[in-house]
Amino acid sequence: MVNSQVAADFLWPDEAAGALPVSMPCPNCGAPGTKPLLCRSQPAAALSWQLLSCPACGAGFYEDQTVADYGEEGMSAASTTYFLQQGAALGIFADILAHIRKAPGARYVEIGCGFGFGLDAAAHAMGWQARGMDPAALSAVGRQMLGLDITAAYFDPTTVADGSCDIVMATEVLEHLPDPLTFLREIRRGLAADGVAVLTTPDVAAVRPAIAKPVLQATLTVGLHLILQSEASLALLLRRAGFPHVRVTSDGWKLTAFASPLPLDLEEDTARRQAIVIGYLTERAEARPDPDDLYIGFAGRALFEAVCAQDKAAASRIWEKLGPALRARYNIDLDTISAPVLVAGTHDLEELAARMPFNLAAIMLARAYQRLGEGEPRARLLPRFAAIGSVCGPLWTWLETMQIGDMQTRQILWVARAEEALCLAADGRGSALPALAVLPESPTGAGRIGIIDRAIEFLIHAERPFCAIRLARAEGRPQMSLDGNNAGISSVRAFAREAFYRLRQGFRG
Repeated sequence: MVNSQVAADFLWPDEAAGALPVSMPCPNCGAPGTKPLLCRSQPAAALSWQLLSCPACGAGFYEDQTVADYGEEGMSAASTTYFLQQGAALGIFADILAHIRKAPGARYVEIGCGFGFGLDAAAHAMGWQARGMDPAALSAVGRQMLGLDITAAYFDPTTVADGSCDIVMATEVLEHLPDPLTFLREIRRGLAADGVAVLTTPDVAAVRPAIAKPVLQATLTVGLHLILQSEASLALLLRRAGFPHVRVTSDGWKLTAFASPLPLDLEEDTARRQAIVIGYLTERAEARPDPDDLYIGFAGRALFEAVCAQDKAAASRIWEKLGPALRARYNIDLDTISAPVLVAGTHDLEELAARMPFNLAAIMLARAYQRLGEGEPRARLLPRFAAIGSVCGPLWTWLETMQIGDMQTRQILWVARAEEALCLAADGRGSALPALAVLPESPTGAGRIGIIDRAIEFLIHAERPFCAIRLARAEGRPQMSLDGNNAGISSVRAFAREAFYRLRQGFRG
């Protein structure tokens, strides 16, 4: 099945009748010649655009390379609350930085640091000397709330001396630049001989019809993004910029790159990185004097990460304060709530912010998995998983209305729906079949078939083989799915761990 929210407003090469390839040099690698169409606007669209593909380097780029006017609009109180609680994806910076083995006191500079969560992680999780550079108004808010060293400056020889940085980070910056190679060479100039550059940027591989439309729109960001990198094109750029040692990885819609003049020595132990992330988020949450927006953001992500890492002690410690905080501020009890706090479509953003945290879906899913990990039967958790979709309906409506990508919330709401069907299957109920029949593909465009296979396994363990056979036949799954011995499907708890790990990987960005 294909996600019902495909990018219907866009035209793809096989749909764009009459669209001709464009002959122009690639702004990313300079390769001349014809560039085929990757995606384009509808003919009647108010803003006309074409995204082209470079056969030489693999990058995607807009035919119009005009740099946008970044005159900034002010953020409302409610949109700031969304950013602090959910939109900034707290913890992602810490996980990325935890890959880098640099001693406390290392010199860290972040370009385009925004509010400053990357700086905060560098200072508190890694113990580095953290300095941020960003002229945006949001940076002034972060400087005040987090007590960070952020200046309204640019990374150039007048502000950063040659070889003066041990780590330079630039998240979601590269795609806005018409000349990314010059930018990367400037980072190389400012790095020490053993320094490490860290980059994140959208993955052009995510530009495909199966991706949920708002997520695709966030990747495209027509009018602001200029060049979308591929794994190959970003690695090529970094090497041309003077980095002989490069690692670029993708989570399906976001690229993360590490580069250095010397061989990379990255932390490969996932458990060690998780410990750093959980410790950082917990410490920052507990440092807040009351359950403000920053506390909700830090604590919610800390609970999520602790459950993901199967750190029961850390999860219990976080929940001991977070649960009462949610009851005190929002009158929400996650172990009993089942109805929306507001009627979808009858509220504005400010009212939504006052009645529920914007990371409520993540907290509810984490709490349900926490209870599963503590031994509560999956079938008994059906009301908890079902409540995620119903309670967070207004949040979903708002995301749709505002066309906000927020892959984390979208994926969580999809997983909650899938979990409802899996709970039915684990309980041996035939109603699992119609629930799975209407389950769409995930917002990422992949994942549904794994849920189907898990459901088949659960039905077999529940001694409902004929239901399992019907499901396998309806979904066109191979007969081997019915033998109960699928690799990687061993138990309910193993599934929970794997599902949560995959979710966490999917939230990078």
